Amino acid sequence: MDTSNSKISSVTSRSVLLITGLTILSALFITTLAVNHELHDPVRTGKMIFFARWMVLVIPVGLFIFIRTWKQPFSHLSLLVLIWGSWIFLRGKYGGIWHDEKFFWFAGCFVFYFLALPILQTAKRYNRGWLILIPVLVISLIVAIEAVLGLLQLYGGYRVYHAAFKVTGTFFNPAPYGGFLLGSLPMALLLTSIKDHRFYRKIIRWTGWFAAALILVIIPSTQSRAAYLGTLTALGVWTFFRYKPILWLKIILNTRKKRLLAGIVIPVVFAMLFCGLYWLKKDSADGRLLIWKVAAQTIREKPLTGNGFNSVQATLAPAQAAYFTSGKGSESEQMLAGSVRWVFNEPLQAASETGLPGALLLLLVTGYALFYKIPKPISRQQYLQIGAARATVAGIMVFGCFSYPFYSLPVTLLFFFSLAVLSVFSPGITTGVHPVINVEFKLTVVAGSVILGGFYLVEAPKLKQAYWLWDEAASLYQLGAYHEANESFSEALPVMQYNGLFLQQYGKSLYMEGRHEQAVSILTEAGKSYKDEFSFIALGDCYKAVGEYGKAEGQYMLAASMVPHKFYPNYLLAKLYDETGQKEKAIITAKELLEKEIKVESTAIEEINQEMQKILEKDQN
Repeated sequence: MDTSNSKISSVTSRSVLLITGLTILSALFITTLAVNHELHDPVRTGKMIFFARWMVLVIPVGLFIFIRTWKQPFSHLSLLVLIWGSWIFLRGKYGGIWHDEKFFWFAGCFVFYFLALPILQTAKRYNRGWLILIPVLVISLIVAIEAVLGLLQLYGGYRVYHAAFKVTGTFFNPAPYGGFLLGSLPMALLLTSIKDHRFYRKIIRWTGWFAAALILVIIPSTQSRAAYLGTLTALGVWTFFRYKPILWLKIILNTRKKRLLAGIVIPVVFAMLFCGLYWLKKDSADGRLLIWKVAAQTIREKPLTGNGFNSVQATLAPAQAAYFTSGKGSESEQMLAGSVRWVFNEPLQAASETGLPGALLLLLVTGYALFYKIPKPISRQQYLQIGAARATVAGIMVFGCFSYPFYSLPVTLLFFFSLAVLSVFSPGITTGVHPVINVEFKLTVVAGSVILGGFYLVEAPKLKQAYWLWDEAASLYQLGAYHEANESFSEALPVMQYNGLFLQQYGKSLYMEGRHEQAVSILTEAGKSYKDEFSFIALGDCYKAVGEYGKAEGQYMLAASMVPHKFYPNYLLAKLYDETGQKEKAIITAKELLEKEIKVESTAIEEINQEMQKILEKDQN
């Protein structure tokens, strides 16, 4: 009798532990909805701070379960994920990787993976696989809320977080919003596969249908072709697992003529689809091709080590300027060029930042997760769980070939959760591995989790205060209170000293106050982490103010080379030449501007042309 009670108590305590652990882990997805209007860039910063604070709770709870399940073997997928994360950490970046905003939460997603995995493994081991419905239900509810917010934005009922778009949800841009929608779609569809007719399970099933319907209604409004392709991919993979369409095709295409016809029609349909998506926003598609060419240049410079994690914001701009200076750019490319912060292709971005080994590891992790052979025997529900996770990973990666999913915390978190689900069913579970290797692997996870938890505990409050000061400084700058703005910038500087965009704004504010030499120092430092046309222009203005005209000319020329169709950089060059007595250069630049093709008519361009005409008239007199 006592033995029976002991077993019941053990099962109950295990179930309570698993439910508690999964509930706490699942709550991390609330990060998606977090917005803090007191901080600079409220939708991104709010998510980052909420994530860090909640991870302070997730890490000890997750480690407690991780240590209790110490003897559980690890999978080949887990090993690949660990090697990938270790390579990123070892490669680092300028200023130290711990100072990087993206790594601040990207590292947390790696830890989340390793802490979620033993909970999911234990649930499967003790036939509690239904517990996976806890995070899946949370994801589905959150994506339903996001879809409703998108619909409200579409009709003016909720604040939009980007001036150029009508629908962003709680994201800074429609692209990551679309990425989260398509990544969550298979999770919502997984709920629809529940066959149990108990009342609460019916509610869960209809929640899935409701969330999926909302996603499909709102996702066209993102106008993101990458999201459209990702959605089609996710739906295709899910359909493959849920309905086994290949079996139906074999039944339908039961003659040689039918198979021949299908072999012609299907490729034509897909070709028409891709052509349609290309012509939907042709200039945007051509712009991405330009960015990929420029990114390829940065890869050739450092093919093995890359330029450092999250470094494309500093390397793309000068590489694009060099591309056009070399004469490689066509006239159409010159008209499409702009300031870019992402490669719009995750494997290419990984190669640029962490070298070809980093890109290879990303592809290995994704490829293994998508194509490992599913072990047998396996239940129908487990098979569909694998299908949903693979659909999410496949959808996000196709989306990532044309966008930037790993720059969005919620999308990245969803990607790592799906990897954890797939790792549970991976056939590469190592049972005969040497105990020392098993211990070293798990000690690495424990040490990394503890260090990251301590880092979040100490740094998250500092980071929140720094972003609050940045927001205050930006508001004061807009009011023209440059001295007061610089005081706030200065107070936030110790925490934000490697944030290139922060330093750029601080340097511009120093310039406006007349502190030109200090502005040069700050803007030079900013360029090591972040560069765009405004970086070159701001530094050129500062060099001009301190009398270093040669350096000012160099910066203006970089801006002009980077975005050849823009008038303003060449206007600044003409004014510099005119004011410093370089008449011949001033005349040549003025004539070039007057003959320059105008991409978009504006009052500013009319005023620039009038200024150039005055320079020419002054020379004639």
